[in-house]
Amino acid sequence: MAFVRLFLLLIMVSLAAGCAPKTIPVERPPEKVWNLFWSSMARFSPDQAFLINATVSYSTPGQRNRIQYTIWGDMGYPIRMDLSAGLGQIIAMWYEDEQLWEAYFPGDNIKYVHFDGAAGASLLGYPTPLDLRQTTMVLLGAFEGLVPEVYHKVTRYDSGWKYYFKDQEVESLVLNQDGTVSSISGQAWTVELSAGREQDQFHYFSRIDMQLSENEKALIRIRSISLENRQWEREQLELSIPPEAGVVYLPGYLQ
Repeated sequence: MAFVRLFLLLIMVSLAAGCAPKTIPVERPPEKVWNLFWSSMARFSPDQAFLINATVSYSTPGQRNRIQYTIWGDMGYPIRMDLSAGLGQIIAMWYEDEQLWEAYFPGDNIKYVHFDGAAGASLLGYPTPLDLRQTTMVLLGAFEGLVPEVYHKVTRYDSGWKYYFKDQEVESLVLNQDGTVSSISGQAWTVELSAGREQDQFHYFSRIDMQLSENEKALIRIRSISLENRQWEREQLELSIPPEAGVVYLPGYLQ
């Protein structure tokens, strides 16, 4: 009798398991996902101070290197960045505002100047599609100003949606079903964002993979982010350059 009861119990468990609802992946219309993206996006005032520590690994046909960088300033400019080697020796000091990008290399005692941060950095062997402010915005998940509010068209992309824009530096953006960003792309470059983190009620990406060209890649790993409740002193955002330093205006500076 006990065997019969056990047999019936096993049958009932099997039937219950068979009747359990299947797990269905969340799928939202592209308009809903787009609205989630805009409503949950990080937004900062122009005077919001920040401090970011990270490492970046470059891979090009001619070199492979890994450097540390510290980037700080205000969201609305100016912005400073120091690049250093593994032992903390500073390789370069960068400065960017609305009109100018400068990079000082202490080892050569030379300051390089360009009006565009992305172009200037790429000319010096640090390929990037984004200037310092745009990079900061991506790292902090603040895409307002980088991505327009209206998209041109949308297509299915893996389990999410890919949105296209007309006449924009960022030509497309891929969103996951929850409205978080998977990647952004422009002309001949793609930036993939992953390893999302939550801190102080804002979401940021701790890993950024940049496909800069067919043979050029960069990987950014965030070590720490601090949104400073303070105002930077003016000298903290200036480049400290010896008066005898050489100055080189990079090609395209006068465009």
